[in-house]
Amino acid sequence: MARDRLTQLQAEMVACRACPRLVQWREQVAREKRAAFRDETYWGRPVPSFGDPRARLLVCGLAPAAHGGNRTGRVVAVVPKLVAQGNLP
Repeated sequence: MARDRLTQLQAEMVACRACPRLVQWREQVAREKRAAFRDETYWGRPVPSFGDPRARLLVCGLAPAAHGGNRTGRVVAVVPKLVAQGNLP
């Protein structure tokens, strides 16, 4: 049940065009690629979540993720590095 609701929410998020300026920016980034990624197909849409829908921890990012998530369609996880550096509990 929870997974079905999450799947529906993700589909709505990926199709969302509620903020015209953000939509324009992310689509422009997907068209005008960095030289290092010029041969890659960019995702160019909001990045869906992943993991257990009943997890007790929610990590929410609002950064545009220009050449990370906007390019790959996946969340770029840096948490293990931050934990190793002692920056997170």
